[in-house]
Amino acid sequence: MNQNDLDVQRLGALTVLDENGESHLLSEMWSEQPAVLIFIRHFG
Repeated sequence: MNQNDLDVQRLGALTVLDENGESHLLSEMWSEQPAVLIFIRHFG
C-alpha cells in the first residue's frame, strides 16, 4: 500500500453527525449496501 491509498478501516472508525446532531460511525453508512461519500466543507 502506498501513501495515496485510502485506509477504509480507519475511515470507517470515524464518527459523523447526522441531520439531528446524533453521532454515528462512518462505517454504518456502508454496512448494508455500497455508498458514495461526498464531503463538503462549509466556510462561514
